[in-house]
Amino acid sequence: MPRTLRGPGEPERVASYTLRAQLDPDTHRIEGRQTVRWRNTSRRPVSELCFHLYLNAFAHSGTSWLRREGAEEIARLAPGGWGWTEVRRLEVAGREVTDGLRYAAPDDGNPDDRTLARVALPQPVAPGDEVVIGAEFVSQLPRVVARTGFDGDFHLAAQWFPKLGVLARDGTWNCHQFHYASEFFADYGDYDVAITLPRRFVVGATGERVGEPVVDGRLATHRYVQHGVHDFAWTAWPEFVERRRVFRRPGLPEVEITLLLRPETVGFAERYFTALEHGLELFGTWYGPYPYSTLTMVDPPWGARQAGGMEYPTFITTGTRVLSPRATQDPESVTVHELGHQWFYGLLASDEAQESWLDEGLTTYATARVLAAAYGPETWAFRAWGAPVVLPGVTLEHPHDVRAGYFRRPTTDPVTRTTWGYLDKASYRAGTYSKTALALAQLERLLGAEVMERAMRAYATAWRFRQPTHHDFVRTLSQAAGEDLGDYFRQTLGSAEVLDYGVERVSTQRRRSPRGVLEPGAEPAPGEALPGWQSEVVVRRLGAVQLPVLVELVFADGQSTRVRWDGRDRWVRFRVRGPRLLWAEVDPDETLLLDVDRLNNSRRVEPERRASRRWAQRARFWIQNLLEVAAALA
Repeated sequence: MPRTLRGPGEPERVASYTLRAQLDPDTHRIEGRQTVRWRNTSRRPVSELCFHLYLNAFAHSGTSWLRREGAEEIARLAPGGWGWTEVRRLEVAGREVTDGLRYAAPDDGNPDDRTLARVALPQPVAPGDEVVIGAEFVSQLPRVVARTGFDGDFHLAAQWFPKLGVLARDGTWNCHQFHYASEFFADYGDYDVAITLPRRFVVGATGERVGEPVVDGRLATHRYVQHGVHDFAWTAWPEFVERRRVFRRPGLPEVEITLLLRPETVGFAERYFTALEHGLELFGTWYGPYPYSTLTMVDPPWGARQAGGMEYPTFITTGTRVLSPRATQDPESVTVHELGHQWFYGLLASDEAQESWLDEGLTTYATARVLAAAYGPETWAFRAWGAPVVLPGVTLEHPHDVRAGYFRRPTTDPVTRTTWGYLDKASYRAGTYSKTALALAQLERLLGAEVMERAMRAYATAWRFRQPTHHDFVRTLSQAAGEDLGDYFRQTLGSAEVLDYGVERVSTQRRRSPRGVLEPGAEPAPGEALPGWQSEVVVRRLGAVQLPVLVELVFADGQSTRVRWDGRDRWVRFRVRGPRLLWAEVDPDETLLLDVDRLNNSRRVEPERRASRRWAQRARFWIQNLLEVAAALA
């Protein structure tokens, strides 16, 4: 039998599933049965159950998910690609309650959305009591969309079974519809899953395989068991090429890694293994050891690219192009990112519908740290007619990509919005992923890397398996850092205001003694030249976010001085005597990663023309090279 969890802590088992599923690969339909042992962990008796039916988001164009996602996804699903889940029989404590199943839309009131269902119980479940729930269901997988579905013979079964919502301590159900940007929230439990399908399929899934597949004619049944997780996903495709390796590092548990590759990317196996090993080592060292004995990574076929880039417990999907130079850190970046979710999604299990940034944002921040530590800067590249063009010597420091994502939409929504409360997907990604990661990277620069690492580890270990909220996050980081960080997070994540400091003006002139009547009755003084220069710098706060900032003054004799400003007033004036001032710069070390306009961060007393000439020469060089490449490919 599979081993129990390794490392500190055990989750409270609230909802444990036994699932039996049979896939028809011609219709892409799953016939399923499930038994759930569920316990009331609230302080009150419970008189109804709440189920997520996530695949119903892809049933028709009127669902809440597709109304927000638009025509492109609807065209992908129609015709013949719609997905849905039908509960054909539901029992609670041996009594059938199927007729009492009702759909609900608490978030937007959409009567055509069937991603959430409630059912009244024959009798209330008292606090601490357990009840057994049985269900028979049919799930029609959609054409690949939102990291689930089919493409030809490829199948990725995610969110494929009726899944219980999370009951809050006060006895209310924390259940939300499936929205276009939201992901998932569920309780921990143990999973025992058997999957029956034709023998020709290669299968991968959450958890450990139990024994060899049981063959019955043309069919084979694969059984997987995993303790202490809050979801289960699996994949099947006849063309998968399987590669295995065991991760071993001193002080960390062993992990059996399985790669399921498409034939044309078998040559990437070593790069995938290396990225996963870097991640298991660094994430495990920084945020606590990975507690499961297996990890499965899936590289979906080209036609199923929407299945890539997703995470489930012990099971991730990635993807790459056949032409992906090592210098671009692709597929390494997506592989490390999806692995990082095993901590901030898998081991913390925050509410991804209401507080998605606690997973996506923290994972994006941690991913950048792993990539920087394991691979160093990324070499900048672009694609021309599908082929990568690498620009040697042009490197990008992490987290460069998230800065670009945030700067496109810096003022639309605060990060703390619910996923369905964002204006659109672009705003959701700018806030949930990019702004959160930048705010954490900036906090690391303000506190120091050692303090930040200690604080993040304190959060990741203290709340392992406990479904923390943003209040828990801020409080834990504040305690570990030794200072109240509430105001910092209110400004950066709780607001759509921006951070922007700029040098308003600079001036410098020869010092002179005063002109005029210096004493009553004296002759007017002409004002004489004095040694040195008198300089003035005005710095403005152009955004609403207030953070301390350094201002550097650089002088003609090669010296410089730095002054710290608390950044609370709208402007500050610095007057200095000394050598001739050349320029002034705000935030010279680029600590303020959230600064939306770095072009106004410095100003020279006199224009510097050499820089413009240098950039013009560089531009001419690259334009000539691009034209030569275009001519050669024409």
